[in-house]
Amino acid sequence: MNIYTQLCGLAIMATILFFYRRQPTMGLSSERHFRTTIYSILGCVLLDIASCYFIVHSNRFSDTLVYLICKLYLLSLQVVSFSVLFYTTADVFEYYGSKHEKMLGTLYQVVCVIGMIITMYLPIQIYYDGVKLYSYGPATIATYIFVSFYIFTTGISTVVLRHHIKQKKSNMLLIWMAIWSVSAIIQFLDPKVLIVSYASCIGALIMYFELENPQSSLSRRTGHFSSAVIRDYFDYLYQSRKSFSVMMISFRTVADSANENKLLRTTISKLSEFLFTVDTAKIFDTAEGYFVLVFENMDFVESTKFRINTYFQSIQDNPDVSNAITLLSPFYTIVPDSNISSNADELILLLTGFIPNDRNKLTGNEVIVNDEIMATVRHSKAVEKMVVEAMENDRIEVHYQPIFDIAKNKYTTAEALVRIRLGDDSLIYPDEFIPIVEASGRIIPLSDTIYRKALSFLKSYHIDRLGVEHVELNLSVKQGENPLFVNRFLEMLKEYNISAEFINLEITETNSIHSQENLFANMKKLEEEGLSFSLDDFGSGSSNLNYIIDMPVVIVKLDKHLTDEYFINPKAKAIVKTVIEMAHSMGIKIIAEGIETSDSLEEMKTLGVDYIQGFYFSRPLPEHEFLKFIQQHNL
Repeated sequence: MNIYTQLCGLAIMATILFFYRRQPTMGLSSERHFRTTIYSILGCVLLDIASCYFIVHSNRFSDTLVYLICKLYLLSLQVVSFSVLFYTTADVFEYYGSKHEKMLGTLYQVVCVIGMIITMYLPIQIYYDGVKLYSYGPATIATYIFVSFYIFTTGISTVVLRHHIKQKKSNMLLIWMAIWSVSAIIQFLDPKVLIVSYASCIGALIMYFELENPQSSLSRRTGHFSSAVIRDYFDYLYQSRKSFSVMMISFRTVADSANENKLLRTTISKLSEFLFTVDTAKIFDTAEGYFVLVFENMDFVESTKFRINTYFQSIQDNPDVSNAITLLSPFYTIVPDSNISSNADELILLLTGFIPNDRNKLTGNEVIVNDEIMATVRHSKAVEKMVVEAMENDRIEVHYQPIFDIAKNKYTTAEALVRIRLGDDSLIYPDEFIPIVEASGRIIPLSDTIYRKALSFLKSYHIDRLGVEHVELNLSVKQGENPLFVNRFLEMLKEYNISAEFINLEITETNSIHSQENLFANMKKLEEEGLSFSLDDFGSGSSNLNYIIDMPVVIVKLDKHLTDEYFINPKAKAIVKTVIEMAHSMGIKIIAEGIETSDSLEEMKTLGVDYIQGFYFSRPLPEHEFLKFIQQHNL
């Protein structure tokens, strides 16, 4: 009895099941259906072996028993092929498919039942001549027809439903169906080659290694589920309409930056070990160094948080743990009800919006996400999309606000300010989108777009001939910290043939500085190339005296709020006078922003301010209006 291929298939399936059952799974629909397929293939292989045995030894058993075993094997072939079809299409039929697609899924199940009934009803014959053995007759033909239908439908489904099925899964399924089809044809042409069930095992092995291996879903660093599969899990929960809660554990620093990375690794390692004791949630470890806990039972969120806090306290109180008191403090982002967002992408966006990277902004150790916060996140996403579309469709504009030089009595500089032109010709101002693109990380491509437009303008119109000595371009701290920024900006200057001395970079959002070392090093390199720097919004709370001392700035801008307060608040008046005296003593010039009246102008002149910027002279102007303004007032 030649059953070597079946025994090899049996070994393959036993190996897959051994490793599959030893690894945690997320409980996804695809995982459940793949597991069902594995068991059905295992049963098919066992029944294949059993049918061969009973055919060979048919003289020992009643015909009824032999025929029953052979028919059960035929049924198992149908079950396997149907399981593969349902594994391919289950998500569509069960969750996000249309009403008609779900009805089609039900129809497939009915066809499967009909096929099994027909196979059991039709007669079957067996053949064995000492070498060849096989079953034949109407029942076998019916099985070939139904199995062929399932294989064909699986192949068609991977193509028709390609927008719902991952590309890799589609490719592997097509390979599986091809192997199975070829093996069925070979066995049909040469019955002594019994490889159909073995081909099923090879297909399952391919799917296991390429797609369904639970080990690939785990983080090598911690052993918890990795962030690569968290979206799949959220998708599954939303598709199955299950309500759930989420708790994200991130960290804020209580130590100095020199030890931060070491402490973070220590904290993550200790928390990771403890989280293996939490059996009320699926736990995901992200590459960014935080954990996401997903609770299908929403009652366990608070108790789990209490356990984690207690664990951290026990570590800090343990004298055997070196430097335990300097461990990072956990910060919790809690989504009590997943229905607050409409899909997985929105929920992930919501969570990533609450990763604390500035401990000074945090007033507590948790944030509970509510409808108001969700509305803010959606607005931010909409604004971010608007900015991206504006860049793609060339609707970014740069306007210029003239700055008056008191000593020279003319406009010797201007600040370049970004605007977004909407389809209805209205303008969106930077206060409405700059903070959002700063937070999202899109400030770098946006700034590059602004720089290129400004440099192109300067190259085209040579405004230096109109008395303009330099132009101020806003420099985001995130961009200034980027190690690639210096070379990229110098290449832009070279591309547009603009002298470095003609550019002043205005540092904004100093409260978001993450790496002073990188920022100051880049500023120093650019200063050596001839660029100058100014410090924006001094007095607004986002800049301080240390930056005047540490940064190579030649200009300090007094924030509009501070200049307004100067006229009504004696303390502000004293501060403004002191700042001007101090700056001048260091060779730094002062720009007063937000000047709107002649009285304010005269007072600033009296104080010794070097430059005036404000609506008293002009609002920010589009390119041609700015040129006209400078020509009228400077020439």
